[in-house]
Amino acid sequence: MRAFAALGLVSLFLLAPAARADEPAAPVAGAFVFPIGDELDFQKPAPGEPCGYHVTDPYLAVRKARKHRPRRVHYGTDFSAGRGGLVVRAIAAGVVDVSDGNALVKVRRAQRIKLPSVVNGKRTYRWGTRYRTALKWRTGWGNRVVIRHTLPDGQVVYSLYAHLMPHSVTVRAGDVVAAGQPIAKVGRTGRATAPHLHLEIRTTRIDENAGVSDPDTESDEDSDPGEGAETANPHTVDPVAFLASHVLRFEDLQSGTWQARYALAAVKDGVMSADKGRFDPDDEVTRGDFYAALVTTFHLGTPFTKNRFDSNLDALVDTGIVDSSTRPRQDEHDRVNRSEALELVLRCLDRGAARAQSMGRIEADQLARDFNVEFAGRDAAEDAEREAKKVAADQTEALRKAARDRADLKAKAARKRGAPPPRRHIKVEAVKPTPILDPGFTSLAQSKKNLSRAEVCLLLASALRLGSSNLSALERAATRAAKTG
Repeated sequence: MRAFAALGLVSLFLLAPAARADEPAAPVAGAFVFPIGDELDFQKPAPGEPCGYHVTDPYLAVRKARKHRPRRVHYGTDFSAGRGGLVVRAIAAGVVDVSDGNALVKVRRAQRIKLPSVVNGKRTYRWGTRYRTALKWRTGWGNRVVIRHTLPDGQVVYSLYAHLMPHSVTVRAGDVVAAGQPIAKVGRTGRATAPHLHLEIRTTRIDENAGVSDPDTESDEDSDPGEGAETANPHTVDPVAFLASHVLRFEDLQSGTWQARYALAAVKDGVMSADKGRFDPDDEVTRGDFYAALVTTFHLGTPFTKNRFDSNLDALVDTGIVDSSTRPRQDEHDRVNRSEALELVLRCLDRGAARAQSMGRIEADQLARDFNVEFAGRDAAEDAEREAKKVAADQTEALRKAARDRADLKAKAARKRGAPPPRRHIKVEAVKPTPILDPGFTSLAQSKKNLSRAEVCLLLASALRLGSSNLSALERAATRAAKTG
């Protein structure tokens, strides 16, 4: 355990290199979720939302031919919750191909009008042309986002999210997104009569010049008659059927538990793997799985790194995380204890920052509570929360005292000048408590208990939150481990 003292924790975050803008590369979409409602069942509400969704217009629904318009086929699925403004999420990890958050364009339209004139004292009319500038939706989709997903077998699919609320799109073309990442809100832009999400999943890239759109309403008389018309199948699949067969579900993870919270996020980020509908959260993690998780979370691999134990071990040896002299003794089926796991994570942090979007979106307060409860016990976790609140309260009171002192000085200066004292108005925003992770780190550093698969996800999620505010916790954990080692 003396290795902790040599990690140079003071420079752990100050010298950590920043992530390059050109990495990571396109992620593998290994886990899928529903874009609206509950991630595992769109008919149930997402946390904090009032209701779930229902299908209002199914895949391949046919609209009858109308005058000046051919028969229309609905190559997506419409989901509605009866209201707009609810969150839309990416169905899987991928790269944003199209981000059109303002699909209104100005068009100049000619209008024939009668112009009055007087000829030989008589009022006559002649036909003329007047031009007006109007706003028009670029396509019937309205505001939309298209994401490119690379499946584990190398196949590429595209997901399209349409009719998004104005000013709600939060991603840009080229952005890398994670499964479940919020990208916009449900709206009714484009050819839509009510707020809903139009979702399409295609096996070929969407032709932006085709103008294929959601046939929710009839077009205007002065719209392009061919806009939105379908004459050939654009290689789409049924979104509901596709997601039903790909959505992430594990029968041994109970919804709402800390294990489900971190395990699902880790699988979405590709940090942990699982198959056959089971995650086995209480099983002891193997060295092979733990090394693969480190390489993925800290982006230690190269384009030549394969998802094999030898390849991941090479990446850890090359970056100095694992001592090369221990390589012959490394076995992928060995177990990893808590103190060893913490040491390896700290070495990775000394090398660079952890990056994982789904795990990184877990609230800091929730993470600190789960971390301390699991590794140090509920009493220690409650003590840490009380200490964090007390520190925040003391900081708030210090700020208020400083504000009162400044006000008193201004009033004193005004009295000396014979001027009326300034209006006394002191308003200081309360300092938000900073979560304390000391108990969990201290317990980890002193424990020889083997780490479980779910605990790996929790530990790596904490690595995403570590910063200068947690430096003292790491220093104390390392010092105590060195003294007791």
